[in-house]
Amino acid sequence: RKIVRFIFLYILNNEFSYEIKHAELAKKTLDISVWDYDIGKCNDYIGGCQLGITAKGERLKHWYECLKNKDKKIERWHTLLNENHVSSD
Repeated sequence: RKIVRFIFLYILNNEFSYEIKHAELAKKTLDISVWDYDIGKCNDYIGGCQLGITAKGERLKHWYECLKNKDKKIERWHTLLNENHVSSD
């Protein structure tokens, strides 16, 4: 008898932009959730990531860097957490 385990590795490299006044940005939180959409079945929550003043660790550093560099594109990779509460790091 053989047990085979599958590990799914999702690499998401999506770009998006929002128009918002820079003064308002510091008060906002970007809450990202990723779902596996299945037709006719329940959709599965894969993971999430939250960027904003309530974030911690590298996510918070990324947020502050974005706030300091108003006209500069700041790119970072973040690991999705597989919990519904995504604010921890």
